[in-house]
Formats: sequence, structure tokens, C-alpha cells
Amino acid sequence: MRARLIYLVTVFSTWQFFSTNGHAQPLPNPTDTSYVMTLLKKGEAIETKQATTALAHYRNAYEFSNKINYTKGYFESVRLMAYLLNNLGRHDEARKIAQNALQKAKQDTSKRNLGLSYFALANTALFSGRFAEAIPNYRQAAHYMRLIGKLKNVAVINQNLGYIYEQQRMYPQALDHYKRALAFDSTDKGDPRSIASDYFSIANLLSKQNKLRESRANYLMARQWIDPKNDLDFMINLYNNLGYQYSAEANYDSALYYQREGLRMSRQLGNPRHELHLLMSLAQTNNRMKQFVRAIPLLDESFAIAKKNQVGLAEFANIYREYAISTEGLHAYKACAEWLDKYVGAKDSLNNQETKELLASYELQLKQAEARQKIAEKQQHIDRLEQQHQRQNLWLLIAGLIILAAIGSLFFAYLYAKQRQRTANNALLAAQREHELVAMQSEIQGQQKERLRISKEMHDDLGASLTAIGLLSEVVKTRMGPNTTPEIEKISSISSDMVTSMNEIIWSLNTKNDSLNGLIAYTRSYTSEFIDNTSLSLKTDVEESPLEIPMRGADRRNVFLTVKEALNNAVKHAQATQVRLVIHPQSDQLLIEVCDNGHGFVSNEKTSLRNGLGNMQNRMAESGGTCDISSSPAGTCVKISYPYPTVSMKKIMQL
Repeated sequence: MRARLIYLVTVFSTWQFFSTNGHAQPLPNPTDTSYVMTLLKKGEAIETKQATTALAHYRNAYEFSNKINYTKGYFESVRLMAYLLNNLGRHDEARKIAQNALQKAKQDTSKRNLGLSYFALANTALFSGRFAEAIPNYRQAAHYMRLIGKLKNVAVINQNLGYIYEQQRMYPQALDHYKRALAFDSTDKGDPRSIASDYFSIANLLSKQNKLRESRANYLMARQWIDPKNDLDFMINLYNNLGYQYSAEANYDSALYYQREGLRMSRQLGNPRHELHLLMSLAQTNNRMKQFVRAIPLLDESFAIAKKNQVGLAEFANIYREYAISTEGLHAYKACAEWLDKYVGAKDSLNNQETKELLASYELQLKQAEARQKIAEKQQHIDRLEQQHQRQNLWLLIAGLIILAAIGSLFFAYLYAKQRQRTANNALLAAQREHELVAMQSEIQGQQKERLRISKEMHDDLGASLTAIGLLSEVVKTRMGPNTTPEIEKISSISSDMVTSMNEIIWSLNTKNDSLNGLIAYTRSYTSEFIDNTSLSLKTDVEESPLEIPMRGADRRNVFLTVKEALNNAVKHAQATQVRLVIHPQSDQLLIEVCDNGHGFVSNEKTSLRNGLGNMQNRMAESGGTCDISSSPAGTCVKISYPYPTVSMKKIMQL
């Protein structure tokens, strides 16, 4: 009885791993599959308190799913119904349902359903003590669980295999499997019940080896992971086992305390299985205390519950044994003899059932061996026929290879002729392209000379004229003194701006400046001169590129004008006291930042038109770069990125 109680916790946690994550909204309509899920959810909600009603819900869902061929509902029903039947001791029913589910799963070929069916069959065998049947089914279940990635379930199988080895008194192997399960479950703190189950199993195993101090320490560890409100079932098992341990040590006061508390909680939970086992434990403790009069009513209650719930022969055998002990203690020898006869009959039935199953297994193995022998003889005959067929195929293959060799020779000769023709055509095409390249280079050199001529003439002619206009306007302003007219001031200002603009155009036209470092040097110089003529202070963080990277004149102008527009906005609109210029050439792009500590602005249509923000972004987009503008009350920052061209200098010159 105690061993069976130990396993109940493990099985309960195991079945939870197969729970679905959720269902559709339930509609109690028999024409819809959601009707099945509604029944299953109702059963799960009351399973621990109203087991009989929950079983009725599961059975209805099982039959309806089978009728409409609803696979998901069918296997979910099997999972829940087999678990509850095993809890109620109705192992034969659970086994039959699991076997039918396995046959259906083999036709369905779903790995999850196969694993679920083998697991249900293994659990039922374990509940009823058929370890030889449980082990191969657990191995099959573990195989399919690994295939679908349910490693958590593999840990549970380790827990159950540990229990099997424990029952066979192979304690080192059992402890090893329990510790494997604990090591895996400890990685998932969100599943405290599984961790508690592992500690619980280890404690029971150590108790069997009379390692009581270690056993109690593991019981206490299990207690730390149990939620008494939501895990009353587990608490009952824990208290029952502690009661059993104290009873075995003749510490009857502690044993009765834990057993009575467990009985109180089982009646609060409304689960007849727990009540049956705890009544049996109390009766056993009273028998050990020689309180036979107190044991009899407890046995009567447990016997009534066992008959009502149709438990298995093993439970009845335990009840008969304790009745025999009690009646013998009360000197009711006639009643004692009757209970002993029933006990012996129940044990014989259990032994006969195991013997029949063992003989059936041997008979099945014999038939399988005979079938394998027949298959081997047929295979030998097939092998001889295949050898003859292979010899015929070999001659056919040799003839085919000869034919293929001849065809291949003709094909390669054809390819050789085609390749020679292609080589001649490529040589002619290369000569034509070389001629075109020479012509293109000549044209590019002419364009470069023309750019240099234009820039030189603008500098020598227009530059000199604009400079003269500026100087004359300054002379007139000096001579007129305070009487200088606004028109003279305007002429002086316009001529100065024109000189600056012309210098920028000359700089962009001059092919000597078509490089990244040329742009960096000119931008730094212009910024310094521009800010020097204002009341603002300038901070610079400028680096040059270690490589000579070519740039188109149009790109240099776009980047420079974007920086220039950002500086104008900082001086005219930001009301700042400081401007910061950052230029960092990266491996694949140039990064420039122009930031001020002004009052910032809120971007809208008006500010966009006033500051030329759109022009700045359009210029950088034209050169393949970006211009990001961020503003806050702490200031405005313009971030410019320009990716370097991936073409050669010659190609840039062509562009």
C-alpha cells in the first residue's frame, strides 16, 4: 500500500506534461468538437473532489470523440480517463482504454499520440504492479517524447523507472534515476510540483534503506516546494508516508498525528482513494499498538469505500490482512480464519493473473520466433534470385557503359568545337571593348580638362571682378562714413556672399579635391572661419581617413552644403552659445555631426520651410546617404552619413 501511495504523486505530475495549452471557447453543442473540450474542462475542474462525476464527463467526451473521429478530443479523453481510473484502482478498464488508444495511434502515426498511448499503457501496468509490461512501454514512450522534443516527460519517465527499480530492490539504480529526474526538473523553477515529487521519491527510497535522517531531510525539501492550498493531494501523500515511517519506528504518537491530519485533509478534498489508504494506515498503526478494537471500525470504513469504488485485488488483499490481524488480536479466531482465507484467495488470484500474463508473453515470443524463422528462409530464397538478377544486370550495365562512352566522346568533341568558337568570339569582343575604353578615357580626360579650365577662369576672371566689387564697396563705405546708404551695404554683403559661393563652386569643380580627405579638410576650414565671425564657440572632433578614398564632385558638394545648412540654422535660429562639429570616417561610411546647445524646435511645416530641413535630407538621399535631425530643449543635432562608393576612381570620373 505504501509503495502505491509513493507512485501516485509521480503519475499525477506526469500527466500534467501532456496537458494542452488551451482550448477553443466551449459551446456545449453535440454538433461541434468544442463540446468535447467543454466536457474535459468540466471534468478536470472537479476531478479531485468529485471523481465519479468527472469520470462520467471524460467517458462522454471519449465516446463522442470516437464517434465523430475527433482525434485530439479522443486522445485527451484517454489521457484523463485512464489517469482517473488508475487513481480509483480500476486498472483493467484503464488498460483496455490505453490499448485501444495505442491501436488507433498506430494508424494515426502521430508521434505525440503514440507517446501518449504508450505512456498510458505503461502507467496502468505500473499501477497494477506489472513491471515487466511497464518497462518496454516506458521506453517506447520515451522514444516518441524525444522525437517531439518533450524532454520534460523523459525526466518523468526516469522518475517512474526509478520507482520500478525501487520495487525490485535495486536501490542504487533507483536512486540514480530519481536524481536524474531531480537534476532536470530543478532547471525549471516554474514547476515546483515535479521538484517536490523528486525529493519525495528520494525520501521514500532512503526510508526503505533505513537512512532515516536523510529521508526526513528530503521530505522537508519536498514540503518546501508544495503549495498546501493548491496541492492538497500531495500533502496527504506526504503526511501518510511520514505517518508510516513513524509507525514503523514505533513512534506511534507522531504516526497517529500525521495519519489523522492526512485523513482530515483527504475528507476535505473528497477523494475516496486517499481516504481508503489513510484509514488503512490508521488501522495498521492501531494493530501495531495492539488497539484492535479501534482498528476494526477503521477497517470497516475502508472496506465499504473499497467495495463502492471497485478497487483492485491488491487493495482488498491489504484490507483482508489487517482484518485478520485485528480479529486474531481480539481472539475471534473463526473470523480471523475467514479473513485469512480471503487474503490468501486474493493473493492467489493476483499470482495466477501474473502467471497467465507471463505464459501469454512466452507464447507470443515463441510465435514471433517461428515467424522470424520463416521470414529468414524466404529471405534466403529472395537473396538467390537477386544474385541471378544482379549478374544479368551487370552484363547490361557493361553494354550500357560502352554505348555511353561512345556518345560521351561525340559530345565532348562537339563541346570542344563550341569552346573554340566561343574563345574566338570573346577575343573579338575584348578588342572592341578595349577600343571603346580608350575612347571613353579620352573623353573623360577632356571633361577633366574642361572642369579645370572653368574653375580657373571663374577664379581668375569672376573671382577678380567680385573681389574688386567688394573692395570698391568698402572704399565707398569708408568715404561716405556715417552717410553710407543701405544700397551700398547690400552691394558689399552680396559681393561677399558671391565670392564665398563661387569659391565653393570652384572647390567642387576642381578634380584635385575629388577625395574624402579633401572634403574633410575643406569642411573643417569652412566651419572654423564661419563660426569665428559669430559670437558662438566651436568644438571640433575631426579625424582624417587613413585611406585615400575617391569621391564625386556632386557628392562632395551635397555633403558640404548639408553641413553648411546645419551651421546656418545653428547660428540664425538656435539661439545657441556653442556648436560642436564631429567628423569620423569609418571603414565603409563617413559620419558627420553638427550639434548646438540651443533651445531646439518642434518639427512642423513652418520650421521645415524655414530651416531647409527637406533640402538637407534630399541632398543626402541624392548621394545615397542619410540626414537625421533630432531636436530637444537641450539643443539640435544633425547626423549625416555618407556611404563610400564601391566603384573605382576611373568609374567615379566617368560619372
